[in-house]
Amino acid sequence: MADVKSSPRSMSDVWYTGTKRMTASQRALLEASGLSVHHVPLIQTRETHVPPPVERFDWLVVTSQNAVPALRNLMRDVKVAAVGEKTKRALEAEGFTVSLMPETYTGEALFEQLRDVVSADEVVLFARGNLANTKHMTMLSHVQDWVVYETIPVPLTPAQQQQLETVKALLVLSPSAVEALTPHLSRFNGTWYAIGEVTERAVRQVSTLPVRVPECYTMDALIQCVGEDFS
Repeated sequence: MADVKSSPRSMSDVWYTGTKRMTASQRALLEASGLSVHHVPLIQTRETHVPPPVERFDWLVVTSQNAVPALRNLMRDVKVAAVGEKTKRALEAEGFTVSLMPETYTGEALFEQLRDVVSADEVVLFARGNLANTKHMTMLSHVQDWVVYETIPVPLTPAQQQQLETVKALLVLSPSAVEALTPHLSRFNGTWYAIGEVTERAVRQVSTLPVRVPECYTMDALIQCVGEDFS
């Protein structure tokens, strides 16, 4: 008797809008949950090539791994504060030693901890993107602001705009990605998956659709959240 093959399960579309590609294991987890993964980056970053505002500093603060490539010519004998495991690993791969990383992966949590350990006479260099939140800088006395990269939106093509109607899950990692999607939200009727409070607020300002945010602000946690919802 011939084998009877079951019909393939229909796949739901998920858009991942980050600038860096998913790992093979991350993609496999989503596909195992019945999701067809599409990488649709909505922003790109480029270095400003602006030199640091000071030659000597005691602390280097980095809140995004996108800033790390611009730090290649900096001295390594400084204390480094970083937000998130991926930023920490990227810094360590470049020879930096990360001395401080908050349990909560936000700039606010980072500067709150810095306030407790930075001396009044120490100089802090904040290497950031042009859209990074700067209000937390006021927590410290001597902070030098250094914009090392800028974020540029990538518009959706007409084909992508039409495809958005079939998307069941949107994975957004930044307010910039949300902003790029805003003109086309009448085509989307799925669920948002966002990393972090700031990105979540950006989504809620433009959409009344469900928003899921993992407790841990990491890409792995976000993907696990999506996988659980669709498995």
